[in-house]
Amino acid sequence: MKKLLAFMIMLVSVICLAACDESQEPTPDTNQNETNDNQDNTNQSDSTNDNQNDTNQSGSNNNEPEEEEEETEVPFVNPDAETTIFLAGDSTVKTYNDSQYIAGWGQYLDLFLDDNITVKNCAQGGRSSRSFINEGRLYDIAGGNYTFSENGGNSIGDEIKAGDYLFIQFGHNDDDTKMESSASSNYTNLYNRMVPLGTPNSKGIYPTTAGERTATTTLPTEYTQYATDSEETSALKEIAKYGSTYYAYGSGTYKWYLKQYIDFAREKGATPVLITPVARVKFSGSQIIGGPGLHGDDFAYVKAVRQLAEEEDCLLIDLFASTKELLEEATSTYANYLMALKPNELDNGTWPTGYDGAYGNTKAGYTGIEATHYNKYGAYLTAAYLAEALLNSIENKESHNSNKESYKFVNSVLKTPEDYIDPSNLITIAKIDALEALIEKVDVTNPDRAFNDEKAAIAAINELIAVEITNDNYLARQTEAIKVRAIYDAVNATYRSLITNYQSLVEYEATIEQTIIANRPVPTSVVRMNPQGLTAGELSSNQTLGIFTIYSDSATDKEVTVKSSSTKYTYNSEEYTVSQYLSMGGTATYGTGRYISFTTTGKCSVTIVAKSSNNTDNRVVKMVDSTNTKNEVATFEANTAISITTNEIEGVGTYYVGSSSGGVYIYDIIIEYFE
Repeated sequence: MKKLLAFMIMLVSVICLAACDESQEPTPDTNQNETNDNQDNTNQSDSTNDNQNDTNQSGSNNNEPEEEEEETEVPFVNPDAETTIFLAGDSTVKTYNDSQYIAGWGQYLDLFLDDNITVKNCAQGGRSSRSFINEGRLYDIAGGNYTFSENGGNSIGDEIKAGDYLFIQFGHNDDDTKMESSASSNYTNLYNRMVPLGTPNSKGIYPTTAGERTATTTLPTEYTQYATDSEETSALKEIAKYGSTYYAYGSGTYKWYLKQYIDFAREKGATPVLITPVARVKFSGSQIIGGPGLHGDDFAYVKAVRQLAEEEDCLLIDLFASTKELLEEATSTYANYLMALKPNELDNGTWPTGYDGAYGNTKAGYTGIEATHYNKYGAYLTAAYLAEALLNSIENKESHNSNKESYKFVNSVLKTPEDYIDPSNLITIAKIDALEALIEKVDVTNPDRAFNDEKAAIAAINELIAVEITNDNYLARQTEAIKVRAIYDAVNATYRSLITNYQSLVEYEATIEQTIIANRPVPTSVVRMNPQGLTAGELSSNQTLGIFTIYSDSATDKEVTVKSSSTKYTYNSEEYTVSQYLSMGGTATYGTGRYISFTTTGKCSVTIVAKSSNNTDNRVVKMVDSTNTKNEVATFEANTAISITTNEIEGVGTYYVGSSSGGVYIYDIIIEYFE
């Protein structure tokens, strides 16, 4: 695979606005089993699941369609008509709000296609191949009984035409194998979602057993044997929205339901494309594993899709194989960083900084990563894999089947996507290098785009250094230099050697720094706290260091601990060393403990050197007015690395410094007077 494009500094946030899903989606339901897809239609029940033995679904083991149908004339395809790709699927495909970290690959697919192709993402969370049909999302809605806002009440059948494509990915919610592990706790979505595979024949071929409609006044016994009266009432209310009849659990097998999509597309003159469900993050050692609720033993549901593609002579994209390879390449450690977060309340915020702040932050409520749903970058990579599969099929001129069905948009797959989800800025973790190596493997871009970035960097540097640095403009030039440095950093390391004027950027930055130092006012006096004079250990009482008083009260568990460690930091281009620091193990209680007090005698600057006591999340340090502790003079984040902040104080006053969240380390406080 070609070398990965340079990591971009600014994340390009992308929203695929599918015509069939223009309304904002609710946040996925938090009560749902993780092995189930998100269920975000308020009309859908969110219960849990029941047990079904596949031996009741043996049906017919034939590999052919149930009945031979007469050949029908293929609808005329207008060569000038715009091609549309319709997506039918679940929450791993659907389009989410831009404010959510969770994403489906369907919301990024159009980034890999030019303007000649329209993508209409009709996928919805919590749907199976059966429920999607029951709700009328595939066919015309019979009698208009079932209404849904996600695609304006229109089914795919209302719009799909000859020459279009129907991409079909189901399996996460169809999977009833979770019933094998605990039927009494996994039955609640059996009545509306699950679809049995049926019993395979001696060759391992799963049956294509036709479903029959039944009255919506009845529920399957596999469900009612576990459901409470109130659950049954709720379920009946739900399925009543389907109309007078529906396909119930136990009527029809997984392959038969998928076959309905194939037959339907071909009847419309469109091309069906089966897609295997994306892999779930469940490792055993270095391998993704199957099992109950994990696409079945030996990934049975995935196998069934592959079998059906062969039996029905249908185009197939094996997205399961691609994502399984991706996750295993990432290993169980790094694969987590491609996934959505638990609980779902953490799913909203600014990407990627919000995700970064929530990941691993137990104080924010973090409990782990999702095993099913990908985050924006994971979904983007999945779309990249799918685009690569399309590209390979096109470049290899594969028709794939005797029906001569193929991807006819040969010139529409972009080797260089329109926008990028920046891998280097996704998660600011020390382990990003390991992800970087992985990400190179998934690149669907080409070196030309990176080469263009290299030329852009050369132009930006030339434009920057054309302006002379003066005592009047050095701060403004510093801002511009930071922007240019970001452009340089965004170029792939392979191409940085081509930036022939890079040394000019280095020299320009050095001149700015020298000018800053030359123009920096010299303080008339400096007062430092520097806690190296204290005895290491827990402070049982308040301690004084010059003008600084350290409030510590072990009796109320508001103590401060002095810890020994030689630490260096740089402030105003000077290097300082402290041999000890103060560990404040929790939120400050002004008047009791865990804070530092000092009094200023005039206009000055106060610089605080601090660090989070936790290696995985940031903490907040506050400086407040002693006369009113709610009056915050300064607030800043103590990062997992040493953080330095300077605040200007106008005159005489007494101030308290302490943590407003978790534990922090205070290394130094520097007060500088300039008058």
